[in-house]
Amino acid sequence: MKNFNSKYYSSVFYIIFSLAYFFVGVILTKLTFNSQIIPVWLPAGIALVGCFVWWWRFIPALFLAALAFNLNFFANTTHEMVLVGNSLNEAMYIAFGVVLQAMVGAAILKFWLGHPLRLKKRQNIIYFIVVVGVLVSLISANFGVFALSQFNAMYSADNHWKNTTYWWLGDILGVLIATPFLLSLLPEKSDNYNISVLPTLSVCCILFVSVAATTQLYDSESRINAIKIAEREVQVIENSLYRYTNRSIIAVQSLASQVQSSPTLSQQDFNQYANTLLAKHSFIKALSWNVKIPSHQRQAFSKEISSIYNLNYDVIGEPLEPNDPLVIVKYIAPFNSNQKAIGFNVYSNPDRKASLLNPAIKYQPVGTKIIQLVQTEHSDAAYLLFAPVYSQSNEKETIKGYATGVFLVPQIIKQAITEQQSKMFSIAIYEDINKPAFYSNSNNLNVAQGSKLISFNVDFGGQQWIVKLALKDAFLAQHNNQLTLLLLILQVVVCSLILLILLLFNQQQIALTRQVAERTYSLAQAKKQSDLANRAKSQFLANMSHEIRTPLNAVIGFSSLARKEDDANTLIDYLDKINSSSKSLLNLINDILDISKIESKRLVLERIPFDLTALIQRINTMFEQSAASKAIVWKINSNIPKDTWFVGDPMRLEQIMLNLCSNAIKFTNAGSVTLNVDTQLIAPNKAQLTIAVIDTGIGIKATQHEKLFNAFTQADNSTSRQFGGTGLGLAIAKELSVLMNANIALHSELDKGSTFTFTLEIETVKAQDPLIKPTDNTNIAALKILVAEDNPVNQMVIKAMLGSLKIVPQVVENGELAVNIIKKQHFDLVFMDCQMPVMDGYRATALIRQFKTAEELPIVALTADVMPEDKAHAQAVGFNQHLAKPLELIKLTECLAQYAVVYEQ
Repeated sequence: MKNFNSKYYSSVFYIIFSLAYFFVGVILTKLTFNSQIIPVWLPAGIALVGCFVWWWRFIPALFLAALAFNLNFFANTTHEMVLVGNSLNEAMYIAFGVVLQAMVGAAILKFWLGHPLRLKKRQNIIYFIVVVGVLVSLISANFGVFALSQFNAMYSADNHWKNTTYWWLGDILGVLIATPFLLSLLPEKSDNYNISVLPTLSVCCILFVSVAATTQLYDSESRINAIKIAEREVQVIENSLYRYTNRSIIAVQSLASQVQSSPTLSQQDFNQYANTLLAKHSFIKALSWNVKIPSHQRQAFSKEISSIYNLNYDVIGEPLEPNDPLVIVKYIAPFNSNQKAIGFNVYSNPDRKASLLNPAIKYQPVGTKIIQLVQTEHSDAAYLLFAPVYSQSNEKETIKGYATGVFLVPQIIKQAITEQQSKMFSIAIYEDINKPAFYSNSNNLNVAQGSKLISFNVDFGGQQWIVKLALKDAFLAQHNNQLTLLLLILQVVVCSLILLILLLFNQQQIALTRQVAERTYSLAQAKKQSDLANRAKSQFLANMSHEIRTPLNAVIGFSSLARKEDDANTLIDYLDKINSSSKSLLNLINDILDISKIESKRLVLERIPFDLTALIQRINTMFEQSAASKAIVWKINSNIPKDTWFVGDPMRLEQIMLNLCSNAIKFTNAGSVTLNVDTQLIAPNKAQLTIAVIDTGIGIKATQHEKLFNAFTQADNSTSRQFGGTGLGLAIAKELSVLMNANIALHSELDKGSTFTFTLEIETVKAQDPLIKPTDNTNIAALKILVAEDNPVNQMVIKAMLGSLKIVPQVVENGELAVNIIKKQHFDLVFMDCQMPVMDGYRATALIRQFKTAEELPIVALTADVMPEDKAHAQAVGFNQHLAKPLELIKLTECLAQYAVVYEQ
């Protein structure tokens, strides 16, 4: 793996990640709240990073770690409901879901998004959070909860989807927090854009602590609130129990009052009122009227009740003491289910006798201890209440009987304690704390974490109930369940937003680091190119100095020799060499000006018809003698149609051919130089022109091909020293070809020669009659010419040139004198220098054009200003033509002939 320097470190981290899944999971179970929710499941992030780093190799370790964790048994009751499994099938199913989720997330990172901390696109950060963090986390949650529902008998499926949501949200937080944290800790072997991991580690730690602390604070506060609610509810339960037990007392007292108000109470009267009470209170099992008689009236009473019911009844139950009276059930309702109780002697039961002898019975009904009714289908707990009825016949109040009620404890408690309260508490009610409870809604009284066992007493009818309540864990788990879900969702949203900001910050840092690195590299490359250019220009200046000094040496040297020489032939030879050297110097300056024009994008190509055959002939004339002087073969192969001319810039095309051919002859010492010119028609009035210059010279190394067309560059320094030259010729030829939308290709082998191929698509036209320059038959000597020139030497040169043509010009020193003299005299032509004192040529020409048009008086610029903008400015001012210094006699003659034709025919 590229993250580690060796297999050893990779293996160490592999083992650490495997163990971390198990132990971090065990630790996190301590953070459970609401009995089953783990708010942040960091092992989900550990699994994802492990698969991202080791890919499929991490599957065995991850599966075993997840299996071991889910097989782990937690004895603490706090963890019995934690969403982990405890059976082999269940654990394997959950472990499979963990592995599948981690591999899907890792595949998305490896093959789509990339390293989460080094995502290059901002949208990929959102994809990581939404797809990997949120959507992929659904896999383990669904597998896990499904396994619990299928294989765990203790698991309740009532909240299946809610548990799935809790598991899902915990995995989301685990992935979002643990993944950046762990990836920050891993070494990056080949990271070109290192950024500080401290912000990532800090943010992830803060997020985890915040989630854990928020959850624990919420759980603690929730428990406190729930316990407070439960304590208030205990008071409600206590009041309700008192209310319903008092209702039983009121019911018995009401029956006693009715009997008291009816001295001759019949069965019908009793049943009528008793049925009213039975219909009103469902917790009343039975109501009876028990008559108190002396024991010697037993036989008479038996006959009485037998006659009432038309059945043979006898008194049941012997007195416990010889002098005990008899308290016999005379009437009872409902009769059908309780008729066996007719004639029963209540005094025969010790507990009931004790209740009847309770002194408190004089003031309120008295109850018995809890009894188990056997008359019902199921044994139900109940209690009896006795209310005395007094005889009014004697002055002394005596008890003539007891109104009695049988009350069902489960029914009273069911009405007194609501279903919600029953779900909230485990309830047990005792008569004696040392004996089993006579009522309980659960098997034990396990107290929920953070709460305590609550107890209170209910006193009524001379009896006391001891009520114990324990708050259920299930109630705490369900309390504020909706708020719990909202809390987890809020945590996920907040963590996602913070992680989004963190990853955007990382992405910005990486982008800035990358830009700095790229800029640094660009600056280094630019500096390198600048250094190369400076060296090239330095070399160029050295070469230029050599190239300039060589013709200057000839000019100065032969000029000095000419002063001491009297022989005419020798002087002519000296002058020819001076002239040749001067032209070489002029060509050199023209090359420099051309490359300057090209680099400043000021060179404009002409589009005029021209005869390519004539151009090739001129090339042949120029190089035929040069080739012969070096004893090399000069050949031209041309298949240009005779009746076809071309449209373009003949001067620049000739310049390209001159540069290619001159280089070929210069660098060829033996063999031949061949100029091949070929045309191929590619469309009507359009042809492809191919010019190839082939030599058998020194050749060029393949490594030098690319830089050969750079300005101021030759193949190497030795080439410049051996053959001379500035290195501008091919650069000019290349740039001109680009302006023409053409191409120059090079094929060369060292010591075997070179082939330069120039290819151009060019427009064709029919051959035209050439313009004949009428220099021979034109009387240019008749021209009256004015020359405005301030330099004395230049005045002598132009006067001498014109004098050689038998023209005697009038010369003035500045533009002001030229304007004044033109106003006074007639001239056929004016040669105007542009840079003069007092008034320059531009200003003078503009003034002249106010009273002389270009047709009336042609003005030719005679200046060293040869840049395109200078020519354009001269034409805009009013010059007819532009002649560049140094002036050549041939060009001067052609110019004069042009105007002589116009004015002298």
